[in-house]
Amino acid sequence: MDYSEALRMAERNLIEGATLAELRELASDLRALTPDSLLADLIEIRIQVIEGRWNNV
Repeated sequence: MDYSEALRMAERNLIEGATLAELRELASDLRALTPDSLLADLIEIRIQVIEGRWNNV
């Protein structure tokens, strides 16, 4: 998977909704391709929100 494909999949899944497993896989793919990916950061925050671990402090 190349970066542009991972980016398109991540964007689509963030908009359309995805399972936690799919979100984790996308974040992992993005991190492998670009370790400082802001999109991967957003995906990881979304996972935390879904799991109820996100605090707006």
